[in-house]
Amino acid sequence: MIAPTLGAALLAATLAPGVAGATETRAPSDARLAAAICDYQQESTDTAQSSPIDERYESDAQLREALGEPAGPEQAEGDVRWRAYENGRLYWTEEAGVHAVFGDILAKFLDGGGHQTYGVPMTDECEAQEGARYNHFTGTDATGRVSIYWRGGDAFALTGQIRQHWEASGWERGTYGFPTGDTTDIEGGKVNEFEGDDTFGANIYWSANSGAHGVKGKILETYLELGGPGGDLGFPTTDEKPWRGDGKRSNFQGGWITRNGSETDHGTW
Repeated sequence: MIAPTLGAALLAATLAPGVAGATETRAPSDARLAAAICDYQQESTDTAQSSPIDERYESDAQLREALGEPAGPEQAEGDVRWRAYENGRLYWTEEAGVHAVFGDILAKFLDGGGHQTYGVPMTDECEAQEGARYNHFTGTDATGRVSIYWRGGDAFALTGQIRQHWEASGWERGTYGFPTGDTTDIEGGKVNEFEGDDTFGANIYWSANSGAHGVKGKILETYLELGGPGGDLGFPTTDEKPWRGDGKRSNFQGGWITRNGSETDHGTW
């Protein structure tokens, strides 16, 4: 054990400037310290960036007024982002961009499973004929493209090849008119009901074997009386087409129906 007086001497020698083996601990000058502080830029901890949803909301005054104030933070699931507002939602994907959904269309969208069922909106809510409103959606592998139409307080979802057939016919301006129901599963396929362009309505049917085809008017009335797709005729294989002058005809998997005026006839293959 080193005596206290010897230990103090050794410590003094170690700390003394100019002594061989001593370590100099001299502080930097005030100038050097000031330069170091001035040159140092603190790394920012703020990683928040304006999202495409925020950018559209902030840049579109009319949309901002329609949506109202944000009702929660922006949310994400996979490549889908959305934000709820007082009166609607904004959705974004890189492919579809930012689009707004409101009111009964939004309620129908969410009740049906939201973006997991229908994909994300491809359009804002837009105006159709007779004051109707609609959004088109990207759909999923199960649904294909989707449209939700609202009119007179009711919103209906159209999916897949039935929606595609309706689109090809001219949407609500075409022979089938506005939808009066959702695209619905039935045995062997799907069906969607429409107003039609007469008093008897119209249906578009789809099955994997027959594809999508429309049946309307008096031919539809007779078809349903014969059992529709579950009857002997099965699913339609053509749309209604001209037949012998002013008549009309639709073919089916199991037969045909013709109309001349208010009279119909039918048969099986």
